[in-house]
Amino acid sequence: MSEEHPRATLVRDDDQNRVDQTVRWLHEQKDAMEAELTMRAKIIGDYLIREFFDDNIAEVSSQNPTKNVSFKNLCEREDLPFSEAALRRFIHVAVNFRVLPSKTARELPPSHHSVLYQVANPDERCRIGGEVVENSISVRELRKMVKGKGRRRPGGGRKPTSDFYKEWKLLVAAMEKLEQDAAEGGFLEPERRNEVFQESRRVRDKLNRLMDRLMDLPRQDEDDS
Repeated sequence: MSEEHPRATLVRDDDQNRVDQTVRWLHEQKDAMEAELTMRAKIIGDYLIREFFDDNIAEVSSQNPTKNVSFKNLCEREDLPFSEAALRRFIHVAVNFRVLPSKTARELPPSHHSVLYQVANPDERCRIGGEVVENSISVRELRKMVKGKGRRRPGGGRKPTSDFYKEWKLLVAAMEKLEQDAAEGGFLEPERRNEVFQESRRVRDKLNRLMDRLMDLPRQDEDDS
């Protein structure tokens, strides 16, 4: 029985190392491509939200059938370079960037963003998004995770939620995201600090006035008495 030639063993080992190295490199390229696609989708989505939804993400998920006529007209253009489904997916990415921690949002591919967007509760969306990134969950598994967590459709027997409450929940989610982002080093450019500080003071004053208004309203237990 002839022994294997040492050179043949070396060639096979070199080939295996080359394959292993290439697989690792391709994984890195895939991650970089997905990150680039996600950020490009965010840019487009932000533009669409600003131009067609008054930069109000509550309007994006509104169930009003007469809303956003201009956006519908855009989607009907024959020379549109993207499909309507693609435009909506870009919007989903941009909305999630305003709800999720920035690190989580950056690491999710657009396909994951679109599925995760279906989760109505912002806190639940953040929790699931973090779990997806941490465990590298596939989009197929994500669909199973979000099942039953979507928005209720009109006519479901539930009292409609006021626009104020919708905006308030978005504000709470945004503030929680900002708090998380602020825990990271270098979270704000130096040239923006004075602007953010001044605007934060104005927001604080508005919240104080809102609190005063809420204090004048009867509590739930007072309504039930």
